[in-house]
Amino acid sequence: MFADGAYPRISIVTTSLNQAQFLEEAIISVLSQAYPNLEYIIIDGGSSDGSRDIIKKYEAKLSYWVSEADEGQSCAINKGFLKCTGDLITFLSSDDYYLPGAFFFAAEQW
Repeated sequence: MFADGAYPRISIVTTSLNQAQFLEEAIISVLSQAYPNLEYIIIDGGSSDGSRDIIKKYEAKLSYWVSEADEGQSCAINKGFLKCTGDLITFLSSDDYYLPGAFFFAAEQW
């Protein structure tokens, strides 16, 4: 824990479009960090492959999510960043994942 007891807020934006085969692993890699001051946002481009069902499975642990057509990944990232309130802000593509301890490591560097 940090000297004042507060962890910096980390905002993660995951973008996705028809990536159901990878999406759940990405989501679990974020949520399993057990970081105490996390803001997790998912921007889905209107998937038709079951991605929305996967997102809904975790929606209670998400700060925000939407599934609607957009103008591509850059648009989705920007849409997500506009929702962020964190001290540290980054994005994670739906076909990627974080290694255990990544958020605590990043917070310590902040």
